[in-house]
Amino acid sequence: MTEPDRQSVDHELFELVCKAGFEGRAWNLLADRLVRHGLAILAPWIRTGWIFQVAQQKGMALNPTAQERELVSTRLGEDFVQETVTTALEKFRRKALDGNGWCPDGGTSLATYFITGCVIAFVEHFRRSRRTGDLYQLHVGVELPTAEEGGPALVELLASAEDLAGSVVDRLAFQSRLARLGERDRGLVWGKAMGLRGNEIARLFGWPSVKAVEQRWSRLKRDTAWVRGLDGKVE
Repeated sequence: MTEPDRQSVDHELFELVCKAGFEGRAWNLLADRLVRHGLAILAPWIRTGWIFQVAQQKGMALNPTAQERELVSTRLGEDFVQETVTTALEKFRRKALDGNGWCPDGGTSLATYFITGCVIAFVEHFRRSRRTGDLYQLHVGVELPTAEEGGPALVELLASAEDLAGSVVDRLAFQSRLARLGERDRGLVWGKAMGLRGNEIARLFGWPSVKAVEQRWSRLKRDTAWVRGLDGKVE
Protein backbone atom coordinates (compact mmCIF):
# COMPACT_ATOMS: atom_id res chain seq x y z
CA MET A 1 0.00 0.00 0.00
CA THR A 2 1.40 3.39 -1.00
CA GLU A 3 1.60 6.26 1.49
CA PRO A 4 -1.28 8.20 -0.15
CA ASP A 5 -3.41 5.03 -0.06
CA ARG A 6 -2.55 4.47 3.59
CA GLN A 7 -3.46 8.04 4.47
CA SER A 8 -6.76 7.66 2.62
CA VAL A 9 -7.58 4.49 4.59
CA ASP A 10 -6.65 6.24 7.86
CA HIS A 11 -8.87 9.18 6.94
CA GLU A 12 -11.86 6.98 6.13
CA LEU A 13 -11.44 4.86 9.27
CA PHE A 14 -11.04 7.94 11.45
CA GLU A 15 -14.22 9.44 10.00
CA LEU A 16 -16.12 6.23 10.75
CA VAL A 17 -14.82 6.24 14.32
CA CYS A 18 -15.79 9.89 14.76
CA LYS A 19 -19.34 9.20 13.59
CA ALA A 20 -19.57 6.25 16.00
CA GLY A 21 -18.47 8.41 18.93
CA PHE A 22 -15.22 6.48 19.35
CA GLU A 23 -17.03 3.33 20.39
CA GLY A 24 -17.97 0.03 18.81
CA ARG A 25 -16.31 -2.05 16.12
CA ALA A 26 -14.78 0.85 14.19
CA TRP A 27 -13.09 2.22 17.30
CA ASN A 28 -11.87 -1.24 18.31
CA LEU A 29 -10.31 -1.69 14.88
CA LEU A 30 -8.60 1.70 14.97
CA ALA A 31 -7.46 1.23 18.57
CA ASP A 32 -6.05 -2.19 17.75
CA ARG A 33 -4.06 -0.76 14.83
CA LEU A 34 -2.70 2.10 16.90
CA VAL A 35 -1.72 -0.15 19.80
CA ARG A 36 0.07 -2.64 17.55
CA HIS A 37 1.95 0.18 15.84
CA GLY A 38 2.83 1.74 19.19
CA LEU A 39 4.15 -1.55 20.57
CA ALA A 40 6.21 -2.26 17.46
CA ILE A 41 7.93 1.14 17.73
CA LEU A 42 8.11 1.78 21.47
CA ALA A 43 9.30 -1.66 22.62
CA PRO A 44 12.66 -1.55 20.78
CA TRP A 45 13.07 2.17 21.51
CA ILE A 46 12.71 1.49 25.23
CA ARG A 47 14.76 -1.72 25.13
CA THR A 48 17.72 0.06 23.54
CA GLY A 49 17.32 3.39 25.35
CA TRP A 50 16.72 5.19 22.06
CA ILE A 51 13.51 6.60 23.53
CA PHE A 52 15.59 9.07 25.55
CA GLN A 53 17.22 10.37 22.36
CA VAL A 54 13.83 10.73 20.67
CA ALA A 55 12.47 12.63 23.66
CA GLN A 56 15.46 14.97 23.60
CA GLN A 57 14.99 15.61 19.87
CA LYS A 58 11.43 16.65 20.64
CA GLY A 59 12.55 19.12 23.30
CA MET A 60 11.80 16.88 26.29
CA ALA A 61 15.27 16.00 27.56
CA LEU A 62 15.21 13.60 30.52
CA ASN A 63 18.97 13.25 31.13
CA PRO A 64 18.68 9.77 32.69
CA THR A 65 21.44 8.36 34.82
CA ALA A 66 23.08 5.08 33.84
CA GLN A 67 21.03 3.33 36.54
CA GLU A 68 17.78 4.85 35.27
CA ARG A 69 18.56 3.75 31.72
CA GLU A 70 19.26 0.24 32.95
CA LEU A 71 16.10 0.06 35.02
CA VAL A 72 13.86 1.30 32.22
CA SER A 73 15.39 -0.96 29.56
CA THR A 74 15.35 -4.13 31.68
CA ARG A 75 13.43 -4.45 34.93
CA LEU A 76 10.77 -1.83 34.14
CA GLY A 77 10.72 -2.07 30.36
CA GLU A 78 7.48 -4.01 29.94
CA ASP A 79 5.67 -1.81 32.47
CA PHE A 80 6.84 1.32 30.70
CA VAL A 81 5.76 0.04 27.28
CA GLN A 82 2.29 -0.93 28.48
CA GLU A 83 1.76 2.26 30.48
CA THR A 84 3.03 4.43 27.62
CA VAL A 85 0.86 2.91 24.89
CA THR A 86 -2.22 2.66 27.10
CA THR A 87 -1.96 6.29 28.22
CA ALA A 88 -1.31 7.48 24.67
CA LEU A 89 -4.43 5.67 23.41
CA GLU A 90 -6.57 7.08 26.22
CA LYS A 91 -5.38 10.62 25.44
CA PHE A 92 -5.84 10.08 21.70
CA ARG A 93 -9.49 9.16 22.23
CA ARG A 94 -10.16 11.92 24.76
CA LYS A 95 -8.63 14.65 22.62
CA ALA A 96 -10.49 13.43 19.55
CA LEU A 97 -13.78 13.49 21.45
CA ASP A 98 -12.99 17.04 22.58
CA GLY A 99 -12.41 18.05 18.95
CA ASN A 100 -8.73 18.93 19.28
CA GLY A 101 -7.07 15.64 18.33
CA TRP A 102 -5.64 14.31 15.08
CA CYS A 103 -6.72 16.14 11.93
CA PRO A 104 -6.56 14.26 8.61
CA ASP A 105 -5.63 17.49 6.84
CA GLY A 106 -3.01 18.54 9.38
CA GLY A 107 -0.02 17.24 7.44
CA THR A 108 0.86 14.49 9.95
CA SER A 109 -0.04 10.85 9.41
CA LEU A 110 -2.16 9.07 11.99
CA ALA A 111 0.71 6.72 12.82
CA THR A 112 3.19 9.56 13.34
CA TYR A 113 0.71 11.49 15.45
CA PHE A 114 0.14 8.49 17.71
CA ILE A 115 3.84 7.73 18.13
CA THR A 116 4.40 11.35 19.17
CA GLY A 117 1.67 10.86 21.75
CA CYS A 118 3.44 7.72 22.95
CA VAL A 119 6.72 9.62 23.39
CA ILE A 120 4.94 12.31 25.41
CA ALA A 121 3.26 9.64 27.54
CA PHE A 122 6.63 7.97 28.16
CA VAL A 123 8.20 11.26 29.23
CA GLU A 124 5.34 11.98 31.63
CA HIS A 125 5.47 8.46 33.09
CA PHE A 126 9.26 8.57 33.50
CA ARG A 127 9.18 11.97 35.21
CA ARG A 128 6.35 10.89 37.50
CA SER A 129 8.12 7.65 38.42
CA ARG A 130 11.34 9.52 39.09
CA ARG A 131 9.56 12.16 41.20
CA THR A 132 7.61 9.68 43.32
CA GLY A 133 10.52 7.28 43.71
CA ASP A 134 8.65 4.43 42.05
CA LEU A 135 11.51 4.16 39.57
CA TYR A 136 13.84 2.98 42.33
CA GLN A 137 11.60 1.71 45.13
CA LEU A 138 11.90 -1.99 44.44
CA HIS A 139 15.37 -1.95 42.98
CA VAL A 140 17.73 -0.03 45.28
CA GLY A 141 20.76 -2.21 46.02
CA VAL A 142 19.59 -4.98 43.72
CA GLU A 143 21.91 -6.10 40.96
CA LEU A 144 20.06 -6.23 37.65
CA PRO A 145 20.06 -9.67 36.01
CA THR A 146 21.16 -10.09 32.42
CA ALA A 147 18.84 -11.58 29.82
CA GLU A 148 20.81 -14.85 30.07
CA GLU A 149 20.14 -14.95 33.81
CA GLY A 150 16.41 -14.62 33.29
CA GLY A 151 16.01 -10.85 33.25
CA PRO A 152 12.87 -9.80 31.29
CA ALA A 153 13.77 -8.94 27.70
CA LEU A 154 11.57 -6.70 25.61
CA VAL A 155 12.21 -8.87 22.59
CA GLU A 156 9.82 -11.31 24.29
CA LEU A 157 7.29 -8.49 24.55
CA LEU A 158 7.49 -7.99 20.80
CA ALA A 159 6.93 -11.71 20.29
CA SER A 160 3.72 -11.50 22.32
CA ALA A 161 2.61 -8.12 20.95
CA GLU A 162 -0.65 -9.56 19.61
CA ASP A 163 -1.78 -10.67 23.06
CA LEU A 164 -0.64 -7.41 24.64
CA ALA A 165 -2.40 -5.30 22.02
CA GLY A 166 -5.64 -7.14 22.67
CA SER A 167 -5.17 -6.71 26.41
CA VAL A 168 -4.69 -2.94 26.13
CA VAL A 169 -7.70 -2.46 23.86
CA ASP A 170 -9.89 -4.70 26.05
CA ARG A 171 -8.87 -2.81 29.19
CA LEU A 172 -9.65 0.55 27.63
CA ALA A 173 -13.01 -0.70 26.38
CA PHE A 174 -13.85 -1.97 29.86
CA GLN A 175 -12.86 1.35 31.47
CA SER A 176 -14.91 3.32 28.96
CA ARG A 177 -18.03 1.21 29.53
CA LEU A 178 -17.55 1.24 33.28
CA ALA A 179 -17.48 5.04 33.31
CA ARG A 180 -21.01 5.16 31.87
CA LEU A 181 -22.52 3.28 34.81
CA GLY A 182 -23.85 4.85 37.99
CA GLU A 183 -21.49 4.99 40.97
CA ARG A 184 -22.75 1.90 42.82
CA ASP A 185 -23.19 -0.14 39.64
CA ARG A 186 -19.65 0.82 38.65
CA GLY A 187 -18.35 -0.51 41.95
CA LEU A 188 -20.41 -3.67 41.61
CA VAL A 189 -19.22 -4.46 38.08
CA TRP A 190 -15.61 -3.63 38.91
CA GLY A 191 -15.78 -5.83 42.02
CA LYS A 192 -17.23 -8.76 40.11
CA ALA A 193 -14.58 -8.35 37.40
CA MET A 194 -11.89 -8.40 40.09
CA GLY A 195 -13.33 -11.57 41.58
CA LEU A 196 -14.58 -10.02 44.84
CA ARG A 197 -17.22 -11.84 46.85
CA GLY A 198 -20.71 -10.42 47.39
CA ASN A 199 -20.07 -9.46 51.01
CA GLU A 200 -16.87 -7.64 50.02
CA ILE A 201 -18.68 -5.67 47.31
CA ALA A 202 -21.53 -4.78 49.69
CA ARG A 203 -19.09 -3.53 52.31
CA LEU A 204 -16.86 -1.58 49.93
CA PHE A 205 -19.57 0.08 47.84
CA GLY A 206 -22.42 0.60 50.28
CA TRP A 207 -24.89 -2.08 49.22
CA PRO A 208 -27.44 -2.98 51.92
CA SER A 209 -26.87 -6.74 51.66
CA VAL A 210 -25.25 -9.53 49.68
CA LYS A 211 -28.70 -10.39 48.33
CA ALA A 212 -29.08 -6.86 46.94
CA VAL A 213 -25.67 -7.19 45.26
CA GLU A 214 -26.55 -10.48 43.60
CA GLN A 215 -29.99 -9.33 42.51
CA ARG A 216 -28.57 -6.21 40.87
CA TRP A 217 -25.77 -8.23 39.28
CA SER A 218 -28.31 -10.59 37.74
CA ARG A 219 -30.28 -7.68 36.29
CA LEU A 220 -27.13 -6.05 34.88
CA LYS A 221 -26.07 -9.26 33.19
CA ARG A 222 -29.55 -9.70 31.78
CA ASP A 223 -29.89 -6.14 30.49
CA THR A 224 -26.30 -5.25 29.53
CA ALA A 225 -24.57 -7.50 27.01
CA TRP A 226 -20.95 -6.54 27.77
CA VAL A 227 -21.37 -7.20 31.50
CA ARG A 228 -21.99 -10.92 30.96
CA GLY A 229 -19.05 -13.17 31.68
CA LEU A 230 -16.96 -10.61 33.57
CA ASP A 231 -16.79 -12.50 36.87
CA GLY A 232 -13.15 -12.67 37.87
CA LYS A 233 -11.87 -12.27 34.31
CA VAL A 234 -10.42 -8.75 34.36
CA GLU A 235 -6.99 -8.44 35.95
